[in-house]
Amino acid sequence: MKTVINHVKLYDGKGTVLENASLSFDETGILAVSEQPEQPAEKGDRVVEGSGRTVLPGLFDCHVHLGSMEGDSQVQTGALAAAQIWEHLRYGITTVRGCGSRWNADITVRDMERSGHLTGARVVASGIGITITGGHGWAMCHECDTADEVRKAARLQLRAGADQVKLFASGGMATKGSDPDMSQYTVEQMHAAVEEAEKKGALTCAHATGLGGAKCAIQAGVRSIEHTQLDREACEMMVRQGTWYCSTITTRYGIVNSTDPSVAWMRQKAKPTDIENMLRSIRLCREYGIPMAAGTDSGFNELICPLGTGLYRELWLYTEAGLSPMEALHTATGNAALLCGLQDVTGSLRSGLEADVLLVDGDPLKDIRQLANVRMTFRKGKLVYENL
Repeated sequence: MKTVINHVKLYDGKGTVLENASLSFDETGILAVSEQPEQPAEKGDRVVEGSGRTVLPGLFDCHVHLGSMEGDSQVQTGALAAAQIWEHLRYGITTVRGCGSRWNADITVRDMERSGHLTGARVVASGIGITITGGHGWAMCHECDTADEVRKAARLQLRAGADQVKLFASGGMATKGSDPDMSQYTVEQMHAAVEEAEKKGALTCAHATGLGGAKCAIQAGVRSIEHTQLDREACEMMVRQGTWYCSTITTRYGIVNSTDPSVAWMRQKAKPTDIENMLRSIRLCREYGIPMAAGTDSGFNELICPLGTGLYRELWLYTEAGLSPMEALHTATGNAALLCGLQDVTGSLRSGLEADVLLVDGDPLKDIRQLANVRMTFRKGKLVYENL
């Protein structure tokens, strides 16, 4: 079915904005993008009037955890992961990067979505992560304490079909008894996983709440570091190594501002300077030209970071750090696709790419919070969510 959105403001995910555009697409991909100041409305099987609205690529959330994090059965975890990839579509999120999942649940739902058995966001999957014995995230990880053990765990994940190997370079907020600042792995230990991933053309990322763990991950050649409160030395290392940054500031914001008693133990780990330090990290990345991709850490605690709306808050916080709305949007569209190796598949609105398309009321290029006004989400050209 050919869909046409006429007379719409269009952001293409690569830095181009058309004030009065027409976008046409079907299940084969994006057919045409054109300016429409004087032209008659284009025709299609479904025609949408876009006046007062903005069309943009489907969004990425580059750090999620699909399925239950601990204590539940494989069936419950898989069912929740399947529900979550559908739920993302309601928020205009058409691709997620899984950063750790029990029982390889994200790999399973990825394959089921690809085969057409599930409708949901595209999944870049890590499956089971890698941490030290008793370390942060141990309940959903291989527990490994030597370089050889890390290497074997990475091979197991790649054999299971992981698109990405997830390492836990430091302690963290969401594991009781874990010190967020404690380094967990050496450069040599993490490099073993990087070597195995690179042989298979797979990605790597590292949880690194602590700066010491982050610096080890950067030196080890990990592609992206997550959560870190950066300093200038880390930024200089990232520039040399070509390392990406995924802030997930929205989750720390949720921890610091939550008043729910059930997360008080996490709040006690936070420092008064955390949010300002993370805003500073975003500014430093802009200053040094470090590529950023938006992610939320959603999936492990809805009180701290709700699925979907957590991404809106993440991007809003980027603008609070000084990014323009377009720069913030780029971290969840074109730049996110580049991090995930999907730039020739999705992440921008250009002919030939898959038609992952989001239509919102208003103009998020002026006020990023208007991303929440989702009216239609298309995945591979099919209408998968509508709120007209």
